[in-house]
Amino acid sequence: MNHIQQKIAVWGITILLGATPAVVYAKTPSSQINFQEYFQQGVQKLEQGNFSAAVTDFDKVVQQNPKFYEGFCLRGLAKSQLGDLQAAIDDFNQALQLNPQHIDAYNSRGTVYAQLGNLQKAIADFNATLKIDPQSVDAYYNRGLAYFKQQNPQAAISDFNQAISLNPQLADAYGNRGLAKYTLGDQRNAIADLQQAAAIFRQQGDTASYQQTQTLIQQVQR
Repeated sequence: MNHIQQKIAVWGITILLGATPAVVYAKTPSSQINFQEYFQQGVQKLEQGNFSAAVTDFDKVVQQNPKFYEGFCLRGLAKSQLGDLQAAIDDFNQALQLNPQHIDAYNSRGTVYAQLGNLQKAIADFNATLKIDPQSVDAYYNRGLAYFKQQNPQAAISDFNQAISLNPQLADAYGNRGLAKYTLGDQRNAIADLQQAAAIFRQQGDTASYQQTQTLIQQVQR
């Protein structure tokens, strides 16, 4: 069996900005306006990939409201994208100290631990995410990647199955499940999963991932 470099895997879908808190905590109407503006600016810059500027905005958010856990979580996310991983963990820790049920902080901290090679801590954080939200696609997918990195393809496949059942359009989960099956010698089903991943990438207009997956299919077929 030829060795295949794993090119599809990414450490999860960590930018979860859909639930922006509507309630803010400020001492005066003036500071409330500033707080909301800085937070919204930080979210916008995070979405745009301007991570340094996002950190600056979230710095102002948490200075004005040290108990606003979402500010710490999103600042940690921005720092992780800048490669400042330990500082990101510190922010996720702070967010979880303020809100022990914050699934985004657990999931994001888990991805950073995985980047640092601490797969046990990563899996523990994904477990914590799933304990709070058993329907978390991100946590199943990320834990699957961590198991795969631990050379536990059976556990990885089980988690990718769960992720796919919750989100049948998650192309990366099909691709990585295919790679996990390939490591177990199941070439036929590995190819089927990679082909499904390629089809979804193509549907979604993700040309780079589509081409990458086609290359992997060719390697698996040898």
